[in-house]
Amino acid sequence: MGAAMAKAFVEKGAKVALFDLDNVKAEDVLNSVSEKANLIFCKVDVTDKQQIQTASESVEKTFGPITSWVNSAGFSKMSPFLESDEKMWDATMNVNLKAVYLCSQVAIERMLKNGGGEIINMSSLSGKKASSWQTIYCASKFGVQGLSQAIAKEFADQNIRVNTICPGIVETEMWDKLKYEYALKRNMNPDDVMDYFKRNIPMHRLVEIKDVVNAAEFLLTDNSSYLTGQSINLVGGEWMD
Repeated sequence: MGAAMAKAFVEKGAKVALFDLDNVKAEDVLNSVSEKANLIFCKVDVTDKQQIQTASESVEKTFGPITSWVNSAGFSKMSPFLESDEKMWDATMNVNLKAVYLCSQVAIERMLKNGGGEIINMSSLSGKKASSWQTIYCASKFGVQGLSQAIAKEFADQNIRVNTICPGIVETEMWDKLKYEYALKRNMNPDDVMDYFKRNIPMHRLVEIKDVVNAAEFLLTDNSSYLTGQSINLVGGEWMD
């Protein structure tokens, strides 16, 4: 999802910096855009504040003030609650929640100097609706919701908006692996998992990448200028609040 957003924004004229640890996948994104001068890659561990700060300084030297920020790094693994452990807890919380906390701090520090900006934190339907075998993931995404709302309220009068996107099932590399764990949970064939999800979604389709990109574009532009502390549920009617 992060790669798709980066490519779409560059094609629309934005200057974008990718923070990631995966050089190969980042290179694929860099090679896929036509305006290559408007996309840079910074190798960053988003759970390390110093690395985030250093990369952000580099970005501003190259592109100027940071005005928009998307936190989209994610980690998920399914397991029965009593079979989960501290290692899984730490891995999930570090990427899904600690990274959002640290990156948002750095982003807001920059935005306060630059006159404001917008932050999108990628949450999940699992940040609204609990699921068995996803205890730790749900905890992390519920945490993203609370964190986002709290900082949205704190900086609303300083021209900084913070919102979340809560997708349901998106066919990404993460779900290429998770479907086998979900199949084990439901005692079903892994090849039937996605069709099972579609049957239970009122619109009978999964989230498409373009749905995520369109929602992000809305939240990062003046079309949503009076929106902060809110979440867009990209779930095809599966959850409403």
